[in-house]
Amino acid sequence: MCLCINPACPQPYYSENDKDRFCKSCGSQLELLGRYRVIRLLSDKTGFGKVYEIHEHSTSKILKVLHEDLSNDAKAVELFRQQADVPQIDSYFQYRTRNGLVLHCIAMAKIDSFDSEQWLQKRRSHPTAQETAQQQSQIKQISQTKLHTSLPPSAKQSKEVPLTALFAAMLVSLGLLNAIAFATGYPKFVALPSQGQFPQRKGKIDYFPYEEGRDNQGRIAKFNIAVLSVEYKWLVGSNFQIKYNDQVISLEVLKLNLEQEGIQKIMKNPSEIISVGMASCEGNVEVEQRRAFERSKQIQVLAKKLFSNTPSVKGYRLLNLGRFQRSNCQTNQEATAYQRSVILIGVKKQSANVILDEALRDRLENKPFGDFKLRDYSLGSADKFRTIISNLSEK
Repeated sequence: MCLCINPACPQPYYSENDKDRFCKSCGSQLELLGRYRVIRLLSDKTGFGKVYEIHEHSTSKILKVLHEDLSNDAKAVELFRQQADVPQIDSYFQYRTRNGLVLHCIAMAKIDSFDSEQWLQKRRSHPTAQETAQQQSQIKQISQTKLHTSLPPSAKQSKEVPLTALFAAMLVSLGLLNAIAFATGYPKFVALPSQGQFPQRKGKIDYFPYEEGRDNQGRIAKFNIAVLSVEYKWLVGSNFQIKYNDQVISLEVLKLNLEQEGIQKIMKNPSEIISVGMASCEGNVEVEQRRAFERSKQIQVLAKKLFSNTPSVKGYRLLNLGRFQRSNCQTNQEATAYQRSVILIGVKKQSANVILDEALRDRLENKPFGDFKLRDYSLGSADKFRTIISNLSEK
């Protein structure tokens, strides 16, 4: 089997590609750099792109491919390319598909001489005090090189664990890659839970495509999610001001920025828009739940202005998720990527008489986006979770 890595290829696993130089389905070159042939996909859940097994003649190696949505992001490419300095890297190169898309690639030797899965399972549950101290020291060191992403366990073999080769995989298993991403000021490479949906970067917007949710009768609605940039956060203690990097801006300025991003096209013809309100741990639960509700109302005003000329949109709803309630929450520090973000949810009903609240909660609980978890919010439980319908004409 020879696999085509063109993201736009309609049949990347085309059965007749084995001995050809060009994909029978899309016409893209199958021999990368004239020496590598892609055998199989190992992982598409790394947070940065995809990991493949490749063959150079009879030698099995690893290929990392940066996600196509990041191909034109200079900082993302810079961080990705820095992996080329890591031992056992063959080469960094660019691959151009038949349709002109440029993919950033790194080929590397398979990491041998360790059984990472067995080692990680042991250390995941019982890290020693010495290992914890070493991890803190190594985070400091690795933040200077910004990025050393992990390989899937299936790509690793044998019995001993050289820490330098394995460190990034260890970080992912211990949940420490978030710290590196935020320490380097670049949250696009935040490690996400294995079941979490990975974002597609649309300009500054983190977009999560439509996924099904089901009510208790199995009736279906689909929901997509737009996080209106990791750079736009609610100002601590405010329900009408947004912090944009080091500046404080109004919702009207945010509206102009979102129009430039093309948010209407990004949302892909929803029938309803849900404005999500949530608050961090800035005060007690009752105060923050009220603040989250006020934020959802402000987002709805913004949404109605943005989608007033979108024919598919027939209604609006509010969703108040309440206060972020993890025990490690601090007012001036975020435990997750999106806990103070401005968020919109698009709706497409698939079944007649679907109970939308049940279907939405099912989607968020069983197909969560990013590192979001319903249980982190005071109004996320089944008995408290509900949307509030708003008429189109209401302002």
